[in-house]
Amino acid sequence: MNAARPGDITREDLLARLQQVADAVNSSSAPARRSGFRLGVIAGVALVILAFFLGRRRGRLTRTFVELRRY
Repeated sequence: MNAARPGDITREDLLARLQQVADAVNSSSAPARRSGFRLGVIAGVALVILAFFLGRRRGRLTRTFVELRRY
C-alpha cells in the first residue's frame, strides 16, 4: 500500500465523516418520523369521522318514509 502523504484523505477519514453524517440524519429524522406518524393517525381519525357523518346524512336523505294511517 502507498504511504499516505500529508493532506491526503484516507479511508478512515471518509468512514468517520460518513458516520458523523449518518448520526446527524438519524438523530434529526426520529422526531420528524414521530410527528409524521401522529399526523397520520389524526388524519385517519378525521377521515373516519367525516365518512360517518356523510354516510349518516345520506342515509337520512335517501331512506324511505312509510306512513301508516288508521281510519
